[in-house]
Amino acid sequence: MQILETINTVTRAIEGAAAYFKHPFTSAVILAGGIGSRMKTVEHTDSAAVTKQFLALDGEPIILRTIRMFEECPIVDEIILVIREEERALYPPLLSRAGIKKVKKIVPGGETRQDSAYAGLLAVDRDCAFIAIHDGARPLITPEQITAVAKEAYRIGAAAAASRVKDTVKITEDAAYVKETPDRAQVWAASTPQMFKVEEYRASVYLGREKKLSVTDDCGLVEAVGFPVKLVDIGYQNLKITTREDLYFAEAILKMRREAEDAAAK
Repeated sequence: MQILETINTVTRAIEGAAAYFKHPFTSAVILAGGIGSRMKTVEHTDSAAVTKQFLALDGEPIILRTIRMFEECPIVDEIILVIREEERALYPPLLSRAGIKKVKKIVPGGETRQDSAYAGLLAVDRDCAFIAIHDGARPLITPEQITAVAKEAYRIGAAAAASRVKDTVKITEDAAYVKETPDRAQVWAASTPQMFKVEEYRASVYLGREKKLSVTDDCGLVEAVGFPVKLVDIGYQNLKITTREDLYFAEAILKMRREAEDAAAK
């Protein structure tokens, strides 16, 4: 049994190394510029008010856990952090203590999510072939899930993490009365990362800015241009930390993962 586990470990390492050397240059833009109004700000240890990304999740800041997942992913070549300018001074010591090496630039975000994603696009390396946009408040993503989304993006040009909707969804006409009930089998909940061939994403962003398109995710921009987007089912654990209740759910998921790992190691 121990020999088999050793072989599997070596095999995974070889596969990870192969993926690293064969993939196109991939930049990850992590958006961490939100105020977190539904979470409310908290007091940092130096008494400076900070936002939800610095709340502790399982003993470390939410944003650090998110960054680490991309740091550990073999297909990610660089990380661009898009932040609140008021929090800039918090990042260098945080990244240094954690041994983070892939963060190449830290840039201020804009007034909207679209503005912040645009700031990240402008900061990527000139060799960037694919760009992944991820919410800093989604710390439960895993390197394996990032890679799964990347593989589809490399193949098709655009892909996004998503999960199939469990509940019946209702479409309303005036936010109160049901207009229609779509087929649940065709309804997905989109999350992040969302990954694109950088030329297609850049063209979509510029067209969106020119036409003043308002979208709630980056897929909306490339969809408006007509590029196909593949949804990648990564299950239901990729929570976005929005309220304090989400922190409790995230803690429970991390505990469940640890127990599963411990059980597998026995």
